[in-house]
Amino acid sequence: MLANHLFVRLLTDHFAKPARIVITTSDTHFGDLRHNMGMVPAPQWTSPRALMTPGTTKTTDTLTAGRTAYSTSKLAVIHQVHEFARQLPAEVEIYSWNPGFVPGTGLVRDASAVQRFAMKWVMPLMTLTPLSVSAKTAGTYLARLMVRGHSADSGAYISLGTAERSSQESYNPDRERELWRECEKVCDLS
Repeated sequence: MLANHLFVRLLTDHFAKPARIVITTSDTHFGDLRHNMGMVPAPQWTSPRALMTPGTTKTTDTLTAGRTAYSTSKLAVIHQVHEFARQLPAEVEIYSWNPGFVPGTGLVRDASAVQRFAMKWVMPLMTLTPLSVSAKTAGTYLARLMVRGHSADSGAYISLGTAERSSQESYNPDRERELWRECEKVCDLS
């Protein structure tokens, strides 16, 4: 989240217009079984400063804490993209992009041996269903979005190639502005 903010802010005046920015997020930000298949806990929003400070989680289970931080950071990305859509020049469009469930990308590298085995050998079979895509397919959708753009408004949530509504929680202009202000302070841009 901070890296995204700093990177985009430092480059804003240097974009050849029209320009397009795509920041990867995840449907885990929904926090429900349909979107995370029970593998990632729901996001737990708190103040932006606390989100940026390691060790402020309420759980002592590091695996759960890490996965909760993951889903929360993906919610933060959507907030960030909404605010960037308001702050960037009109000729610079920005999207949050969800690749969906993509096995084999290291998401469970710190999980138990059983979970790592399942992710490496069993879960890739899910790419044969509508529940998952391969890394190659996800990469194709990302490249297409980067090169061709999308008819959706700047700030939209794009799931693979389709503009969709992100979670209800992700639409919170007060939270988006607060996150922006805190990122500006931490990155020493204000």
